[in-house]
Amino acid sequence: MNKLDRMVSAVDPAAAFTEPSISQGVHDLLEEIVATPPAPRRGRSPLRRPLLAGAAVAGLAAAALVAVPVISLSPAYAVVKNSDGTVQVTVNELRDPEGLEAKLKAEGITADVTYTEAGKQCARGRFVGADLAYDPPNPQNMTEQERKEADKPDNWRSRDVAAPINQDTFVISPRFMRPEETLVLEFRPGNHPGVGWAFLPYLAKAGSTVAPCRLVNANSDGDIAKELAGN
Repeated sequence: MNKLDRMVSAVDPAAAFTEPSISQGVHDLLEEIVATPPAPRRGRSPLRRPLLAGAAVAGLAAAALVAVPVISLSPAYAVVKNSDGTVQVTVNELRDPEGLEAKLKAEGITADVTYTEAGKQCARGRFVGADLAYDPPNPQNMTEQERKEADKPDNWRSRDVAAPINQDTFVISPRFMRPEETLVLEFRPGNHPGVGWAFLPYLAKAGSTVAPCRLVNANSDGDIAKELAGN
């Protein structure tokens, strides 16, 4: 896999989502209630029980609708440290960035996490990059020797420090980080159908403060991948 392919895979991990549905048991019970006519009791209006039955159906349906999101609710993220020292991160929802930062801090990783709205990204200049990924040079203005020097893996540690492994999970490799560096993670909703979120990993230089995100219009995922690849 060449460098550009790796950048595209890092920018656009797709997230799968399955629409929840009412269980078969609840569905069968609703049908039974609606299909069975109630027998009127002595001394009561025969119209009252159907009204009560209708209220019961409405109540049961409402209860079923309320129960669905509770059953399908999952944490916004999960952080697991692997035996090899890497840290596996699963992002189910783009919320609670401070909580994710705290979880990563507990695993020894200083991180700055930002979730932007669709079609937006953070403006450049928030921090000083630790390598060329955050502020890549224009290869058209470089000599052949300069391009070879710039293409060394150590100048692109940001592309290796966080790599996706499936549609909603990526792995952080702390060995690509140097002491006092900050892992900057910028997430946004995916630009294409089937893409749950896209993210950009960067490394902020040791001692560099990461300023708050100022939203600007986002580049396309392909343009971001080319930029990270130095093209």
